[in-house]
Amino acid sequence: MKRRILNLLAPVRRSNPSMDARLDEAAAAFHPLWLQRTIVALLAAGVGTLILPLWVCCLWFLGHVIVEIWSWIASKKQYYEEDVGPRIRRSFILNMIIVELIWSILAVLCINTGTMAGITCGVALLVTLLCLLILLFYSTPLLFFVAGALPPLAVLSIIVDQLSLSSTVMLPVWIFMGLCLVFVLGRAIDTPSSQESQRQLKEALASYKILTDNITDFIGRTDLEGVYQYASPSVYTVLGYRPEELIGRKIQDLLETETDNFEVSDYNQAVADQDAKMIATLKVRHKLGHSVWLQTSTKLVVENGLPIGFIGASRDITEYVAADLALQAAKAEAEEANKAKAAFLANMSHEIRTPMNAVLGALHLLDHEPISQEGRHLVDEALVCGEMLTQIVNDVLDFSKIEAGELSLSPAPMNMAAALEGVIAIMMPQANDKGILLSRHLSGENYWIEADPVRLRQAMFNLVGNAVKFTNEGSVTVTLSVLPSSRLDHCRVRIEVQDTGIGIAEKLRPQMFGRFQQGSVGATNVANGTGLGLAISKALIDLMGGVIDYSSVEGVGSCFWMEFEAPHTEPSQAKKLAGHEMSRLRVLLVEDNVTNRLIARTMLASLGAEVIEAENGLAGLEAVISGSFDIVLMDVQMPIMDGVSATRAIRGLPEPKAKVPIIGLTANAMAHQRAAYAQAGMNGVVSKPISPSSLITEVLRHLP
Repeated sequence: MKRRILNLLAPVRRSNPSMDARLDEAAAAFHPLWLQRTIVALLAAGVGTLILPLWVCCLWFLGHVIVEIWSWIASKKQYYEEDVGPRIRRSFILNMIIVELIWSILAVLCINTGTMAGITCGVALLVTLLCLLILLFYSTPLLFFVAGALPPLAVLSIIVDQLSLSSTVMLPVWIFMGLCLVFVLGRAIDTPSSQESQRQLKEALASYKILTDNITDFIGRTDLEGVYQYASPSVYTVLGYRPEELIGRKIQDLLETETDNFEVSDYNQAVADQDAKMIATLKVRHKLGHSVWLQTSTKLVVENGLPIGFIGASRDITEYVAADLALQAAKAEAEEANKAKAAFLANMSHEIRTPMNAVLGALHLLDHEPISQEGRHLVDEALVCGEMLTQIVNDVLDFSKIEAGELSLSPAPMNMAAALEGVIAIMMPQANDKGILLSRHLSGENYWIEADPVRLRQAMFNLVGNAVKFTNEGSVTVTLSVLPSSRLDHCRVRIEVQDTGIGIAEKLRPQMFGRFQQGSVGATNVANGTGLGLAISKALIDLMGGVIDYSSVEGVGSCFWMEFEAPHTEPSQAKKLAGHEMSRLRVLLVEDNVTNRLIARTMLASLGAEVIEAENGLAGLEAVISGSFDIVLMDVQMPIMDGVSATRAIRGLPEPKAKVPIIGLTANAMAHQRAAYAQAGMNGVVSKPISPSSLITEVLRHLP
């Protein structure tokens, strides 16, 4: 109740408007009621004939009509919300004064008659004029109540006075009127002012107009057919059209050919979920002829549960679309460049691996021939150097695998001490040439572990090679430690490479294991190589679940170390592969290179296998059709029919020939190439240069 009473006393207008604003509001409210005021004046003139002479009432009514016409003209600009200046406001004030004067003249004329009726009507009219004048500029529910009650109370008071009625006679009247006043007061408290509601509505419309006039997005409303019913002024900035030019036009009329099939196709979905938003990117024709990309967010408009149209906000995203198209073009160009790089790496791999296959194959075969001890030592050195040369090529290829996340390991029994000895032997000539001492220390008992021998030698070679490269005097010491592990049948392997070289500045630490980075380039000009060694080594150790790091003092030296865990194994397990007899194994060797066929045939025949040769894929396919083989060794790049096509053709033969295991022999060892070979039907792949242990392992893996 307290809150209602406060509302009753509070002004209708919550804010405190200026006098100019109040005048404009009064004029806007005064303007449309001219007919009602004229009818009331006519009735007043008619009633006045009962008190005044007819000619006086007619003259007064004529004057009122003239003033009413002037009032209508004076308040028109405020009603239509046009630009109103001080002159217009002064005109309306003068008009209101004359209107009050006209009605006051009628009141005075009535009072001057001296009759009770004249005095009563004149006083009631003067009180009413005073109330209307106050309400015109300041209105509250209480004032409305007083304005309605004051004239009849004034009239009643005059009648009581003129008739000299006693209080006893008037008591029932005053009680009855008091009850009526209480009832009216209750209605005033509970019922909001219509003028307040009108002003609130007007303020809301004004706020909405300010919003639509200043928002940069184009707001539009259409019917269910896509015909515009409303367009905000910002459409001129976005599309060059004025709002009235779009009213009655369809959205489809504005669309470019790329999106001219646009329909309100999501209508059924929007009806099913009326709260859902439909977001579309449309290419629209600007009024000047060029194209504009709009991102439009649309929502269904529902009244009384029925859809009646759509309302949407459209934003110009032409610059963003252009940037996105440029980004896509750049991405496509980068992808093409990446494909070109991959093709180059694949070709380089093939061109280098093919002759290396012959060199290393011949060395492997020569290693089993009866030669002098010195010759065997030279063969072993050549084998190690050849394998390390192959790994230099692999560094570049491994980088592509690292980028694709497809770097993998091939665990096999290996001797860590022997592997380290091989790396030391390779780097020893370079260390001797520089006059530095290269040594190694071993700690542990069993150095046989299950790991990828090629990858581990690669990582050790990178660390030792860097140490020798950046050490000009002093020593490089490599320490191999095989330590116990908490895991059953596992050991912890730690390799440390300590040098007395130039050291590494601490500010270079963040980039030391990055790709194409050489941390010491700033301090010396002797750095060379691809800058991939440490990055690949870190990727390999991470893949093995280990860690790699370093400590260094600039100008004093560095200590790089890597540590990982691996399963223990026994030397006898490693010898099983080397001494395996492939007796009674019938092998089809499909290879176009004569030297490679010679090496592979000799390698397999020495293990007891029967080898049948084919010089291209078509000859290999014919051999499979006409003969029976336990396994097929298939080169990939061959004339007439390549290995991939031949593999697909074999897989298309009737069983059991279609089920024969096929192992690819290729210098193309990229990850995506291996995937293509597997998709064609190859069971496995052995990379060239072919290692006897790798070939035997792969053959045994696919035999029943």
